[in-house]
Amino acid sequence: MKLCYRKYVLYLYIVSIFLISLIPSKSVQVIQVFGVDKIFHLIEYAILGLIFRFSINRNNNMYYFLILIVPIVDEFGVQSISGRNIDPWDFVFNLLGLCLGITIKGCIDKRVKY
Repeated sequence: MKLCYRKYVLYLYIVSIFLISLIPSKSVQVIQVFGVDKIFHLIEYAILGLIFRFSINRNNNMYYFLILIVPIVDEFGVQSISGRNIDPWDFVFNLLGLCLGITIKGCIDKRVKY
């Protein structure tokens, strides 16, 4: 897939994350039992990390800085608009998932080269 199309997939996924975060808190209380929502945060952002590394082929610190803004805006901006509680642990799992996805892609790249 061409690199420019990969960036569109990245942008679309980020917009999807924000749209999911706009779902009112009354609709998502079911998944907040026993920390299951933390697993969703981890997986959601691991996918973002993978898509990010597949779409950006340069190791430029600016891109990493920009992708780190996504969980900040998501947790502290978009969710507060939707009336949800801001949970610092959700933010931590967002960051962990993002790092996990980026790391997995790095491991895939190393395996493919050898």
